[in-house]
Amino acid sequence: MPTHFSIKNLVFLMLSVFCWQGHLLSQPEFDQHLNYKELQALLQEGIDEPNLRKQALAWYHWAYYDELQTGMSDSAFQYLGRSADKFLKANDSTSYERVRADLADRMIRRGLFDEAFRIYNEALEYYQNTDNLYMETHILARLNRGYLQKGDTVSALEFKKKFMAKNETLRDTILDILVLEDEIEKLRKAHNYRGARHISFRALQLAELKNNSELINWAQFSIADNCRLDRDYTTALKYYHKAEHSGPTEAMRRDIYHGLSETYALIDSLPQAHHYAIRYAQLGDTLLDRGRLASIQQLALRFDSREKKAQIALLRERNDAAQSTARQQRLGLATLGVTFCALLLATFFIVRDYRHRLHTNKVISTQSEALNQQKITELEDKLKIETMQSMLVGQESERRRIAQDLHDSVGGLLAATKIQVEKLSGKNGKLAQNPDLLKIKTMLDNTVAETRHIARNMQPNTLLQFGLATAIRDLTSHFRGEGMPSIAFQQFGDFSNLEHNMALNCYRIVQELLQNSLKHAQASEILVQISCQDHQLELLVEDDGIGYAIDEVKKGMGTDNIAHRVKFLKGEYNIQSAPGQGTSTLITIPLS
Repeated sequence: MPTHFSIKNLVFLMLSVFCWQGHLLSQPEFDQHLNYKELQALLQEGIDEPNLRKQALAWYHWAYYDELQTGMSDSAFQYLGRSADKFLKANDSTSYERVRADLADRMIRRGLFDEAFRIYNEALEYYQNTDNLYMETHILARLNRGYLQKGDTVSALEFKKKFMAKNETLRDTILDILVLEDEIEKLRKAHNYRGARHISFRALQLAELKNNSELINWAQFSIADNCRLDRDYTTALKYYHKAEHSGPTEAMRRDIYHGLSETYALIDSLPQAHHYAIRYAQLGDTLLDRGRLASIQQLALRFDSREKKAQIALLRERNDAAQSTARQQRLGLATLGVTFCALLLATFFIVRDYRHRLHTNKVISTQSEALNQQKITELEDKLKIETMQSMLVGQESERRRIAQDLHDSVGGLLAATKIQVEKLSGKNGKLAQNPDLLKIKTMLDNTVAETRHIARNMQPNTLLQFGLATAIRDLTSHFRGEGMPSIAFQQFGDFSNLEHNMALNCYRIVQELLQNSLKHAQASEILVQISCQDHQLELLVEDDGIGYAIDEVKKGMGTDNIAHRVKFLKGEYNIQSAPGQGTSTLITIPLS
């Protein structure tokens, strides 16, 4: 049977939804369930107005929508990061801490415990300072659950005591049910199913007091499941059917059908067992789950066998008669058969040996051709990589040479020219006030600054000294100022152990993408995000500019260089854009 439906994931979701319904009634927009068209409309409305808070809400709901559709949290992780950034810019601290706590939940699932605990503790401090007992208690509960998943039972117990003490005052039913669910899990592991069913009844009473359909549905299923394991099949069927008719989710409904099928099979009610086994399989992936289909077929055969017993008995009688006749015929043909078989065997071995030789030679020839083709392909790939490496190394070498020439030669000449102009103006007071001379001095200052800027872009010393994250942060800071778009930089993960050649190529990729957005996008906001986790590196550059049709992109916009670098790093290059919709570029590079 599938693992009994746990409230763990359900409670994590409720901690991020129901707590806001109970305390922050001023934020009903977080509790809405939006479809795809409504999400698009909300995001477009936030961009058109412009309204940062609406954009943040759109990204928040998009995270949950995408996670529900795909069952994966990768895109939700990025969308919640964007939502938090928008709320921060909108000076909405309450919503900002909420979204970050939801982001920390997904970090726990990815195993990023330290970063998640840091965010939880910052949220805890915020809610303590704002006297928000409700959210303080729920954050303590999340810390307890997070340390349990990490395996740190000592810290988990410490936070459990804290949130239970707070809940004595708060009297939050959801947290009470969470404690009962832990007790049920412990009793099930100890095979104390009778104790588990009693605790499940207590959980149902609390859920009914809360009048929450999802919790009521889970409690009914828990009672049924524990009664089945305790061999009280009548009670199990009663609560399975209650759970079936109390509006379960698709995942819960699938488990209910499976429980009904197994329970009916245990009491030898095969038609019902067969009926619910089919309904269970229809909700699952029948093409990939052959075990379920085998179970259905077995039940079907058992069900059909009762109706076919008479036919089987008749067939057995006919079969026995046919076998008796066949034995007599075989006795008559045995002598002739032995002689004939001896001749056939001799011929067979000769032919088999000949065919075996032909087959062996063919296999050897095929394997040799495949091996040669593989070697050719490997050599071609190696040559391409070496060519790209030589090209990139040559580019970097030329950049270093130009940067050094600018600094030593052009920079020196400009500095000497500036000194001579200063001496000239110092000798002649009237000349010092000459507008043309002042204009020349200003142009010299601008030229020196621009030369330094070009040299720094050619050879980023920050990358060598402080690493990729600091270098990109420094790069984005150079483009901030009046008349420039707002550039936000986000970093997730540790980049300290990144190999220099990879870090340099990643820096160049981000530099090209950022320059493309500044030159062509006409954007008001640009997001630069880098993350290092799950044995891969992700580079994301997004803008809210004019966008373009991807199939009509022109060469010479830095795309060739970016593609070469990504291919050299064995990464993936994904662009999403459309006229008027901005541009999003995601680079994924494996670290192993």
